[in-house]
Amino acid sequence: MHHSLVRAIKSSLLLLTLWGVVSCSKEKKLTPDTSPAFYSLPQGNHSYDDSIVAFNKKYGTYILYRFSRQDFAYNLTGYLPAVAGNGNEAYVQNTLNFFRTQCLDFYPESFLKQTMPFKIILASYIDTIKQYAGYPPDTLRSITGFIPSINMLAIGWTDSTLLKKTPEQLRRIKGYMHRCYFEQCLLSGALEVPTEFIKLAPKSYTSIGGYQPQDGMIEGYPENGASLAWDFLGYINAITSHTKAELDATILSPSVDVNGIIQQKYDALILYYKTQYGVDLQAIGDHP
Repeated sequence: MHHSLVRAIKSSLLLLTLWGVVSCSKEKKLTPDTSPAFYSLPQGNHSYDDSIVAFNKKYGTYILYRFSRQDFAYNLTGYLPAVAGNGNEAYVQNTLNFFRTQCLDFYPESFLKQTMPFKIILASYIDTIKQYAGYPPDTLRSITGFIPSINMLAIGWTDSTLLKKTPEQLRRIKGYMHRCYFEQCLLSGALEVPTEFIKLAPKSYTSIGGYQPQDGMIEGYPENGASLAWDFLGYINAITSHTKAELDATILSPSVDVNGIIQQKYDALILYYKTQYGVDLQAIGDHP
């Protein structure tokens, strides 16, 4: 039931004996009687708590809206350079609805069971730590509003702000949400970048300066440097937040994609996820 935790342990660099024992026992069949309870659910007595408990029983995933710094930031090898506030409990149901209708409903059950993270954190905000600036955390709300780690996906929209977003803004948020879901999958080892996409990547990312459509790069230069994961996730973000018509008029247009590499990468991802997992990435972007 706790397949996502096992993936996280295997992905970490910790060599402690305890983790070795857990990893070596991954082939053993787990039962409710032998599986440890990592968190206590329900966390409250709201109407949505029953659905959170049912979600945990189905996927082995803990959805937490009350959490500690360690629950949020510790990723088995260290701490994320970010802070988050506990979810506003008046808006948990709204965030759960958004996550389900704009993300989970597009993924087949087999895909969800393979990729669901160990923890889903519902935060009122997520901010990168910039102590040198001297600002309080709530003035530095992340533009994307999401952050993943080896064993966790955090959604930083569990407050009133999500309800105030325009349809266009919600589409952008949807794209970041799918991007974050896939990034968590890469970090945990649940998914890998498709081989056909890798074949279209540059021989080295060291010379990539960010947005270089002639070479198939569709995003600006990332803070942590260009990489295969950044390249791949940029496409996931673009596809899931734009209609096909919008993509045809922008990054897939011959005037932008002068060498046809963007189209080839796009086609490779669309075909791979449809055939391997039954996930239609473009259907996500086309959905209002």
